[in-house]
Amino acid sequence: MTEEITKRKGRGPSKKPTLFNTSLRLSREVMDYFNTHHPYSKQAKIREILTEYVNSQQQGAKNGN
Repeated sequence: MTEEITKRKGRGPSKKPTLFNTSLRLSREVMDYFNTHHPYSKQAKIREILTEYVNSQQQGAKNGN
């Protein structure tokens, strides 16, 4: 008697690219700022600021600056 094993489908492909996990050491004043001004979204705000900085640097490189 042959039994078919059903395979779980899983979650499927992500709509957004996956994030890279890394450990980052920051100064106390930087963490104090984010703890005070963005207590519930520190990681997201740090990621947003770093992304904006990288994008501005890439734009500067394209413009010859």
